Amino acid sequence: MHGKLIVFEGISGTGKETQAKLLQESLKERKIVSHIVYHPASEVKSFLSYYKKERRGDWKTLVYLLLADRYCWVNEKIKPALLKGEWVISLRSYISALVYQGESVTDRAWIQRQFAEFEPVPSSLFYFDIDPKIALTRIMTRHEKTGEPLGSYETRKLLTKMRNRYLSVIQTVELHSHTLDAAHSVKNLHKEILTVIKASH
Repeated sequence: MHGKLIVFEGISGTGKETQAKLLQESLKERKIVSHIVYHPASEVKSFLSYYKKERRGDWKTLVYLLLADRYCWVNEKIKPALLKGEWVISLRSYISALVYQGESVTDRAWIQRQFAEFEPVPSSLFYFDIDPKIALTRIMTRHEKTGEPLGSYETRKLLTKMRNRYLSVIQTVELHSHTLDAAHSVKNLHKEILTVIKASH
């Protein structure tokens, strides 16, 4: 494949989407076609909420839903774009499933095996790290400004728990990752991402 898959990971409130859009703009200036994809897709989030609340689905049920969604995206959008030499910026990936659905090392190993059947290896993986207190402040500001509903994990306690899991999981995945201090300014983060990408590609 001639294109590049760039993955942004981290808890909510780290600025992943903002940086994805800025990266896309920079690529456009270089005449590089790129696409931003979400994992899971927004439509699937409602299914996840339904299964967690109404059906009380266990973690494997949620993973199967995530697998189905990602499989479609990989085969219908990501791989075709990469084969055409285009870039794909993915907001989250299977690593999120390891963090949010993988309660144990055994669970995470199973999740990783399922995604490995079809998930392309990213050219660059960026982990956005941040103090959960700062992340929650950003989330609440966004909620007040836009009315965007709060996610089920968007509490101080759960943000802290998921951040700790991320720090653990990122150490174990066999991918070359770059940890970013997401508390930095939008401008400085963008510069750092561009620097890493230019050095890598």
